[in-house]
Amino acid sequence: MKNKYEEFYFENDKNYPDSAYWDLYDKNAQEAIRKYKGHMYCPLCNLAPLTVANGKSLRYFKVIEADMDKHEQACSYRLEKANRKETEKFYEELDRADIENRLVSCMNKMLKSIAGTGIGNLEKTNTKTKGVKDFLTITTEGNRKKYLPHKSLYSKNLDDEIDVTKIYYGKCAVYLYPYIPKGEEEVKTYYLKILNSETKKQICDISIYPYIYKYLEDILALIPIDKKDAQNYYLCFAVRLEKKDYSYNCRLKDSRLIELEREL
Repeated sequence: MKNKYEEFYFENDKNYPDSAYWDLYDKNAQEAIRKYKGHMYCPLCNLAPLTVANGKSLRYFKVIEADMDKHEQACSYRLEKANRKETEKFYEELDRADIENRLVSCMNKMLKSIAGTGIGNLEKTNTKTKGVKDFLTITTEGNRKKYLPHKSLYSKNLDDEIDVTKIYYGKCAVYLYPYIPKGEEEVKTYYLKILNSETKKQICDISIYPYIYKYLEDILALIPIDKKDAQNYYLCFAVRLEKKDYSYNCRLKDSRLIELEREL
């Protein structure tokens, strides 16, 4: 199974996006190889070892064929990735409990790996899960199991297959900008601005219409409206990104397609 991994589990630590490796590699290739070689594993099951594929145009991690059996049996990365048609069909037939459990499980996977290192404090830990290793697995036509496209918000390859709906996730600084047209009194659109938690550079923004906002008001109303007050949140949401001049943007089509937790 020739899956491309854009994040990795660093032995006895936590999951990291591909940028953690490639940023160091571009500064000091030997240091990156010394630090990470032999210590990178599947980000879902943490068992199958990853190797680095470094070509002229593509950079990613992979599990060689001889190591595929080292994945945990329930790990979604034993499967093929769902194609665009299969992915869109899944979201068209959305089940509230199912997608919520998948997103929460995705978030808990991130929180679990970070909580164990003693970094930061979390406002809560949601115990609802679909399973730590198989929350990305879906059943497609012909009763074939595949995994949903997904990507860290810190990936170096956000442009890849950008026209496919994916689950995006990461710990980011956020603020909520309510857009009120000049001369009007009511909010036309809310923009959830998602920033790099360290540099505060904008990664993307999510357009949220008022009729969707009302279903999320309990949590969105707590988010600052000024960039200078942006707070760190753990986010997991399913959207189709579009690339703009300054960052990426997308529209939240359904209130069920996002989960957020604030970091204290």
